[in-house]
Amino acid sequence: MERSVWLPRTANYFFALLPNPVAAAAADHMARALRNWLGLSGSPRGIDKYHVTLWGWPEPREPDLQDLALMHRVAGRLRQNAFKLRFDEVATFAQAAETPALVITGEDGVIGAYRLHDTLDRDLRLGGFRGKRSRCNPHLTLLYDRFRTKAFRVRPLSWRVADFALIRSVPCQPYEILGRWPLANP
Repeated sequence: MERSVWLPRTANYFFALLPNPVAAAAADHMARALRNWLGLSGSPRGIDKYHVTLWGWPEPREPDLQDLALMHRVAGRLRQNAFKLRFDEVATFAQAAETPALVITGEDGVIGAYRLHDTLDRDLRLGGFRGKRSRCNPHLTLLYDRFRTKAFRVRPLSWRVADFALIRSVPCQPYEILGRWPLANP
C-alpha cells in the first residue's frame, strides 16, 4: 500500500492571471503613487510579482506528481472565452495580519475571474481532487504595509485576459511558471 507523505509546504502553488506588461507597469505605478500619497513604508510587489490568484492549492502539503498532473490535465481541457478584467477600488485585505495587503479589486469587473475559478474548482473535483475548497476573491496585491484603510475608488486598472498560468511560488524568489494555457477568442 502506497503512503502519502505530508510534508510542510515550502512553496505555494496556484492558478493565476498575469497582467500583460502594460498592466503590470500600471499596477507598479499605482503601488508607488499610493505608497507616496498614503505615506506607506511597504515596497511595491514588483512587475514580476503582480498576479490575480484564481485557485490556490489548499492542502497543508505540496502537491505530488499526481496532483500536478491533474492540475495540468484540467487546465488543458478548460474552455472559457478571454475576458476583460477591471479593478477600480483599493482596499486592505487580511485586516488581522500584522502587515495586511493593500490590494486593488473590483465589483462587476472581476466576474470573468470568478467564472474561471469556479470552472477550475469544479473540474479539479470531477477529476478526483478531494481536498479543501479553494476560495476566490479576485484582487491584485500592490504591497504589504501596517496601514489599514476602508475601500476607496481609484482610476481603473484593466487588461484583456487571454490566458492563465500555474505558478510555484517560493518566498523571495522569482515565480516558476509550471504551465500556461490560452483562453478562447483572445
